[in-house]
Amino acid sequence: MMDDDGPDLGPGPTRLKSLAQILLERIADHLCNAAADNGGKLDPAEIKASLDEFRRRADPDIIDFYRTGWNECLAVIEEVRRESSRRMPFERLMVKPFSDLLPAVHQPVEPGKGLSRRVVPGFLSALQQMLGPVLLEQYQNRCRELVRIIQTARGNDFEWRDVYTDPTSRVIVNDVLVHVSKHFTDFERRRTWLIGVIAAEMPLGEDTVERDWCFREAEFHLLMTALFKPLRKQMETGEGQQRIKDRYGTVACELLADLFAELDRPHNVTPLKRIAP
Repeated sequence: MMDDDGPDLGPGPTRLKSLAQILLERIADHLCNAAADNGGKLDPAEIKASLDEFRRRADPDIIDFYRTGWNECLAVIEEVRRESSRRMPFERLMVKPFSDLLPAVHQPVEPGKGLSRRVVPGFLSALQQMLGPVLLEQYQNRCRELVRIIQTARGNDFEWRDVYTDPTSRVIVNDVLVHVSKHFTDFERRRTWLIGVIAAEMPLGEDTVERDWCFREAEFHLLMTALFKPLRKQMETGEGQQRIKDRYGTVACELLADLFAELDRPHNVTPLKRIAP
């Protein structure tokens, strides 16, 4: 057995390393057997021929090794996914309202029809600044507790949609958005600030399309409209508006209405000088 010592690579890479070591040991055994059958020596051509023969073999043990190894990798991926879901539930809840505007991972944004995934770090940073450390920690704790309760109840059947559709998560998101709306009493000033924060924290794009994509006024309205859409929809019914008013008060409802009116105003879509990396 090969030495398994080394740096801590984490569960995924460690399992891949273990599988690679097992395969290398099988190859080494194959070469040793070939050498034994050839008087204890193999020249380079014979080594290559032996390896080619090993690759062509339909050995049931090797095939089973591939299948078992893949299943083990899937198990590790699932565990990492679950662990990740426990770590950042607040962030996931806050991004969810505009997630449909984001392209698939490692895919470029379609200009004019969505948002680059590169806006997420800046959006979360701006959110943290508007909430402040005390409120931020409170919301993070509420989200972690919600996920813990749902995971306990659902066990291995846990899915993130269980969290997204839970009534408590909707209340948490609404609480955050009502607080955020208070920062937009000077709409133009706050819009300029938010565009600057997101643009400044966007990482470099992976391709030309991403590198040329900018977060400007039109993209701000796209994000904010999607972010507040579920809350706005609740307020479109008399019953929903009353629930919002009962929880947050009349002034909060008026501030939300003012924000929605600003988001509905025509906004600048003229191409501007790039302000993103």
